[in-house]
Amino acid sequence: MTETNHDAAGQKETAFVAGKEAAHNKWILLIIGIVTLIGGTLAIAMPLIASVTAVFFAAWILIASGVVGIVAALRRRHGWHMLAAALSGALSVLIGLLILAQPMIGLITITALIIAFFAASGALRLYYGVRMWRQGDGGGWLIAGGLLALVLAAMLLAGLPLSAAWVPGVLLGIDLVMWGIILIAVGTQSAKLAAAREAAAL
Repeated sequence: MTETNHDAAGQKETAFVAGKEAAHNKWILLIIGIVTLIGGTLAIAMPLIASVTAVFFAAWILIASGVVGIVAALRRRHGWHMLAAALSGALSVLIGLLILAQPMIGLITITALIIAFFAASGALRLYYGVRMWRQGDGGGWLIAGGLLALVLAAMLLAGLPLSAAWVPGVLLGIDLVMWGIILIAVGTQSAKLAAAREAAAL
C-alpha cells in the first residue's frame, strides 16, 4: 500500500514538473508567435522593404555557405573533390557579393525562381488533373489549381521587373503570418495541457 502511494506521488510530481515546463514553453511559443505574426503583417504591408531584406538575407546565407564550403574543401587537401567543392563555394560567395552589390538583380532572380516554381507546379497539377479526369477519378480541383498557378505565373512574368519589388516580400509575409498563427496555436494548446497536468497533480 505504501509503495502504491509512493508511485502515485511520483506520478503527480512528474505531471507537476511537466506542467511547469509546458507553461514555460507556452510563453516562449506565444511570444515568438506574436512577434512572427507582427513581422509577417508588416512584410505584407511593406513588401518592398521585406523583399529587399529577404534578398540581403539570402545573399549573406550564400556567402556564409560558400565560405564554409571553401574551408571544408581546403581541409581535404587533395583530389578533384577539393577543387570542385572550393569552386562551388567560391561561386556561392561570388553570387552573394553580386546580390549585395546589385540587390535589384537579386530581386528579379528570386522572383523568376518563384515564377518558375508556380509554372512547374501548375503544369504538374494540370497534367495529373487531366489524367484523373480522363480516367473518371475526378481531378477537377487539381485542374483548377493548376490553371490558377499557371495564370499567376503568367501575370507575374508579365509584371516583371515591377513584380520583383513586391512578390518576395508578400510571400515572405504570408509565410511568417502562417508560422506565427501555428506557434500561437501550439502555445495555446501547451497552456491547456499545462493546466490539465497541474489539475491531475493535485
